[in-house]
Amino acid sequence: MQISRRKLRALGDLGLLAAVAVGVSVLFIGAADLPAPRFEPLGSAAMPKILGVLLILLSLPIAFRAIRNLLRRDPADAKQEPPIQLPHRGVLVFGALLAYAAALDFGRVPFVLATTVFVALSGMAISGISVRSVLIYIFLGLGLSLALSYIFTNFLYVRFA
Repeated sequence: MQISRRKLRALGDLGLLAAVAVGVSVLFIGAADLPAPRFEPLGSAAMPKILGVLLILLSLPIAFRAIRNLLRRDPADAKQEPPIQLPHRGVLVFGALLAYAAALDFGRVPFVLATTVFVALSGMAISGISVRSVLIYIFLGLGLSLALSYIFTNFLYVRFA
């Protein structure tokens, strides 16, 4: 039985959503062990719970589309399709993520610099390398890292060393 690219992609999406569900479960289990708030209105368990709910809500459209693509039958399924290529872009983004985490944890690279480089490398891995994409992703990464740094230090009281 030959499986089409569309159905294979849908199976991959469902596999990723299963991994997200496991991660959300870990978030909720970990948040249940956090102490109740004493001084702040939301408490320390609010952020993991909010993140878990957001992940669930954002995964619903992907799950709906994947299930719809698996159930749909069309003439393209019967055609001979070229072999599926290695998802090199995903591998590059995953490598950039590992390097980002290592740079922050082991290398003690400043947050703004590491986040800017990570966003730029991930964006270029996905869209390709051109002068325009390099500039867009560097400025996007810089803006995102500065905004996150501001939010972490001024609202969440997380200080980066």
